[in-house]
Amino acid sequence: MSELVERLRTVREKMIRITEERRLLRERIAALGATERERIQQLDVLQARVAELEKENEVLRASRSPQASTDTLGTKQRIDELVNEIDRCLELLNT
Repeated sequence: MSELVERLRTVREKMIRITEERRLLRERIAALGATERERIQQLDVLQARVAELEKENEVLRASRSPQASTDTLGTKQRIDELVNEIDRCLELLNT
């Protein structure tokens, strides 16, 4: 009889431990889900910004004419700034 009681006690302890592990795993899953939603939202924002910068870059390229060689330096600098901003956005996406 004492063997049966001991086995029941062992089973009960395992059940309590497993129940606690399950609770901790559910909490972790919920936290990871929240993190995932945040990352997806950040990704959407950054992708929209990249698309916006690409459109702006196209406008700048289209507006550049052969006679505007004096503005070429300023345009190149602006493009470099946009490329750097895109790089920063991509870096944020990868973190």
